[in-house]
Amino acid sequence: MKTRILRLIMKIAISVAVVTCVIVLSVKAYEFGRAVFDEKTGTEENPHEVTLTISEDESVFEIGGVLESEGLIDSTLVFVVQKYYYGSTLVAGTYTLDSNMTGKEILDILSGTAIGAEEEP
Repeated sequence: MKTRILRLIMKIAISVAVVTCVIVLSVKAYEFGRAVFDEKTGTEENPHEVTLTISEDESVFEIGGVLESEGLIDSTLVFVVQKYYYGSTLVAGTYTLDSNMTGKEILDILSGTAIGAEEEP
């Protein structure tokens, strides 16, 4: 009788743990997807400009890391996923970016597809 009760308790505990993990992972996946596809523009009252130079051999992770450290984006991983989702090809050059830009706007500028994109020689 004790073993049946212990088995039942273990099954319930494992079921609760599995359901909890599924819920936590679902919430994280939703938040990540929302960050990639439903991006909000910055709302800083005093936005700052950053001049970014991209070389031919820099990876998208390195560029994303610089953008994150400068406060232009919230997540390098989200930036990388956006780059591949939108099919952007980053072009080497020097660019002036604003902290109120979205990741998509930054990608458009860095790939030269933005209207009025400023690439400095």
